[in-house]
Amino acid sequence: MPIESVAVLGGGLAGASAALRLARAGIGVDLFERQSGPHHKVCGEFLSVEAQRDLRDMAFEPLRLGAVPIDRVRIVSGRKSAESRLPFTALGVSREVLDEALLDAAAAAGARVLRGTRVTAIEDGGLRTSAGRFPAKTLFLATGKHDLRGMNRPDGGERSRHIAFKMHWKIPARQDEELGHAVELVLFDGGYLGLQRVAERVMNLCVLVRRERFGGSWTDLLAELMREDHVARRLDGALEMLDRPASIAGLPYGYLHHPADDRPGLFRLGDQAGLTAPLTGDGMAIALRSAALAVDCLRAGRSSASYSGLLRREIAGQVRKAMLLHQLAALPVLPIAMGLLRFWPPLLGRLAAATRLA
Repeated sequence: MPIESVAVLGGGLAGASAALRLARAGIGVDLFERQSGPHHKVCGEFLSVEAQRDLRDMAFEPLRLGAVPIDRVRIVSGRKSAESRLPFTALGVSREVLDEALLDAAAAAGARVLRGTRVTAIEDGGLRTSAGRFPAKTLFLATGKHDLRGMNRPDGGERSRHIAFKMHWKIPARQDEELGHAVELVLFDGGYLGLQRVAERVMNLCVLVRRERFGGSWTDLLAELMREDHVARRLDGALEMLDRPASIAGLPYGYLHHPADDRPGLFRLGDQAGLTAPLTGDGMAIALRSAALAVDCLRAGRSSASYSGLLRREIAGQVRKAMLLHQLAALPVLPIAMGLLRFWPPLLGRLAAATRLA
């Protein structure tokens, strides 16, 4: 049976790449994006080797967007640090730039991209939006970390215990050179943060912090983070590039969608299908993988429940390993772990390889 059209809800990584794949397959696509223009999202902006493969499978080259190669990982806790070469070359790239480029590619391929259009409800046979009602039988739910009313993900173990922030910084040339091609993970009491370059002299800082450690404002949190010597050194001479940080709270880290909860014709993509802990940097890979698998299943005539089962089997191992490391990072065993990593730095590379998607 031919597929008449698909409504994609959300223009982030999962939604935009799904729309691009659908349009190139000759399937009608309406993509609804609530933001009217380019915007930042809370994200570590670490494009893993699996994510790059799925982008290049669409003939989409992230290096053309100014992405920065990342081939080292550095863990910092207090005055101690450990460093290792990654077993692959990742990329640092701005989500604002990447998502926008994918949306442009989808539109050029024939997808109809409706900017500034908020979906308010999913009804039988269609959608209710801020621009009116749209008929739709097949839906790709790709609203990222934001739940659509009535389609909320079940509670996860970490819901409402953490707040996440992202800020881009313009850094001096000396910091650009010192940070180089490394992703840095700074562990502190109550959370952790990631630092990496996403363009020449542009550094992304993404932090996850428990609510009780959040002082009530970005300024207060930044002052607290600057107590860490490594963070203070990295931000020395740096200038904030965004008017305010992107932020989000109350996320169900570790969530995996179960096929038994499926609504016929509704395919959950990206964070709506599985929300991994940010520690391992594979959220972008899961978004891209889910989009590719959803389109393949739809074209093959598979149901949304069949797709959900396949995706769950692909990503469950990564999500569970990431959650284990996320939980270990907050335990008192951290000094022992740091000692082991300093004694045997290649363990960092092995951990990075072990937490990749299949």
